[in-house]
Amino acid sequence: MAVVALVAGLIAFIAVLRGLQVQRHASHAVRTAQDAIGVITDPDLSDDDKEQRVQRASLSLLKSFVILVAISLVACLSAALMVAGGELFGLFSLDQALATATSGAFILWSSVGAVALWIILGKLGGRSSAAKEDGETAREEVPYSTLDKALHNYAFSSPGLQITLSSIEDRLWRNKVAATPTGRPLFITSLPRAGTTILLELLAQQEEFASTTYRNMPFTMAPLLWGRFSSMFRKAGEKAERAHGDGIAVDFDSPEAFEEMIWMAFWREHYENECIRLWEVSDRDAEFEAFLSRHMQKLVASTPDAKRYVSKNNASIARLPLLSAAFPEAQILIPIRDPASQVASLKRQHSRFSDLHARDRFAQQYMEGIGHFEFGAALRPIAFSGAPESAEGAEHVDYWLRYWIAAYEHVLHTAPAEAVFIDHVALSSRPDIQLPRLAEALGINDRERFVAASSMFRAPASPPPLPDASADLVRRANELHAALLERAL
Repeated sequence: MAVVALVAGLIAFIAVLRGLQVQRHASHAVRTAQDAIGVITDPDLSDDDKEQRVQRASLSLLKSFVILVAISLVACLSAALMVAGGELFGLFSLDQALATATSGAFILWSSVGAVALWIILGKLGGRSSAAKEDGETAREEVPYSTLDKALHNYAFSSPGLQITLSSIEDRLWRNKVAATPTGRPLFITSLPRAGTTILLELLAQQEEFASTTYRNMPFTMAPLLWGRFSSMFRKAGEKAERAHGDGIAVDFDSPEAFEEMIWMAFWREHYENECIRLWEVSDRDAEFEAFLSRHMQKLVASTPDAKRYVSKNNASIARLPLLSAAFPEAQILIPIRDPASQVASLKRQHSRFSDLHARDRFAQQYMEGIGHFEFGAALRPIAFSGAPESAEGAEHVDYWLRYWIAAYEHVLHTAPAEAVFIDHVALSSRPDIQLPRLAEALGINDRERFVAASSMFRAPASPPPLPDASADLVRRANELHAALLERAL
């Protein structure tokens, strides 16, 4: 009978916890604590706002603590009443109940039963509320928890810490990094929407290349140290379409452009105004060049069979002479797209991200944190000669046409003679012809595998009309496009 009373007490204990919604109150306490951490690390809040919000969070946590203690007391009392009732009616003694409760067999099976009962009650409760919740929830635009967001904001706002972590891993993996050859680094760059992402994915699929991936976030400057630490709680993710809405699916192992975080850490003064300043050969910095060289080695060292580093960084078109001087052995790959298609896509993405940033502040913080200033509320144009000097007017097509012309005039005049230009339209339309040429130009080792990736490409649509565009700007852009194609493979 003691066993029956103890089981009844256990059922009563769990039923009370479920009935009084202890999980909801505990989850609320955790979310409140995470929100408080997020507030502390939010770079867009003033100190006064942070103080007020943290104070409110503290009061909410105190309330949650009192509620959880009360629920726990009621649950314990209900279980105790079951045992006390059996003793009161003379069914067993308290010593018998205590001996049974502390036996190994009862502890094991009661634990298994308690977990099973908790799950069953949870599923029954879930079914009853499923109809109410169906269709009411939407996938988050940036699928990070509050704690994830706080960690990212902390990493974004602490370049000094990231450099320190990198120095630590320099010592921990000194021999491994020193023994790692990097071959010829490959830098992919162009204005956004020119086909840089698909080129990065194509090259990152080749065994000889190593690139940063989403798993390197948010401490991208310490890939070995962060990789070792984060592997303890690594998630397996399914591919999902990225925020650009362009059909490109990504997961944690997808390559992405995080190299700009290093440039921001060493060249903060270039990002201080409404425009991003250009880089000149005279801007060379030995400390930065050594850091980026080691970073490339670390990524190669962390990638099995890799021999070369590859990155996609749209902002690097602002520093082509410097890249060429600092890394003379590197290759630079510049995809070119027809101005009408690219300008229409740039304008569309700006509108898309403007809407997203208005709804999700962290989405803007994320883009700014990784150095993507191309769209939305994060838009900060590069200060090419003749380019717009701020984000003002970016809702108009002429803004993007002027920017396109200024950017590619700069590229045409500053790209080194050995830079590899490729026509995005030709590559997408006839990859069977263009990929062998590209493999030859880049010195790809496994050219058969490289050419076999032609199924990644789809023939593009015809260039769209730009009815609201200035005829003179359209003419200038088309003439510049023709000049760029003369340098293409």
